[in-house]
Amino acid sequence: MLSHLLIAALFAGGFYAAAQAGLGGFKKEIMGDWMDYFYFSLINITTLGLGDVYPTGHLRAITGIESLTGFVIISCTAQFVYEAIKQKEDSDGQERS
Repeated sequence: MLSHLLIAALFAGGFYAAAQAGLGGFKKEIMGDWMDYFYFSLINITTLGLGDVYPTGHLRAITGIESLTGFVIISCTAQFVYEAIKQKEDSDGQERS
């Protein structure tokens, strides 16, 4: 879980840097606080996409990359949890035999 938040924070920093470099912006009244960028990043990495803030310009491509990254991370985490539970159940079953 911590790694997911770290990746979201890295993307938030990337969004901030790209916006400051003039590569695009966001359609929202106030988008200057760090927490706004982190919020937007969390919405994208979880592939939730609420739509209250949306990117313009080249930031749209970064948003797509972040969503794909989030999908892969969530899928890998789900696979890891599934395998851990399956291994635990298998070892519990062998102890009972």
